[in-house]
Amino acid sequence: MRRLGWRILFAASLCLNAGFLAALGVQVVQHRRGHDMSELHLTPQAKAQVDANFKTFREQLGSLNTNLRAERLKMLDVLASENPSPESVAAQQAKVVAATEHVLQVTDDHLMVQKKLLNAQQQRLFFDHIRRRIQDSDRRSPFP
Repeated sequence: MRRLGWRILFAASLCLNAGFLAALGVQVVQHRRGHDMSELHLTPQAKAQVDANFKTFREQLGSLNTNLRAERLKMLDVLASENPSPESVAAQQAKVVAATEHVLQVTDDHLMVQKKLLNAQQQRLFFDHIRRRIQDSDRRSPFP
């Protein structure tokens, strides 16, 4: 009887591990597919420029997201304080909104720069690619 219990636990463990590995594999494939821009059929020069622009954008975005995260944490501190005043909440909220707007502006500027490097067909594919990425991210849980 005891051996049967261990076998059931072992089988359950194998199933859970297989499910975890399958889910991880799907995430990796989707992540790699999400960054594949080969469908644009860029010239080597255009691809080099698009890649350089994207690298610069990601570096900018990293520091902006760090700043946004810090402002959000300050917002939590204000809200968690003993008796937060409406003025302090509004002031910190304005800082969070400004940081968010800055992220959006840098993103929009980046997309416009990239768009200028593409012909009409490539632009359509490029923005379709971005739409798919947004839809994929909407399906993922916001809580990792």
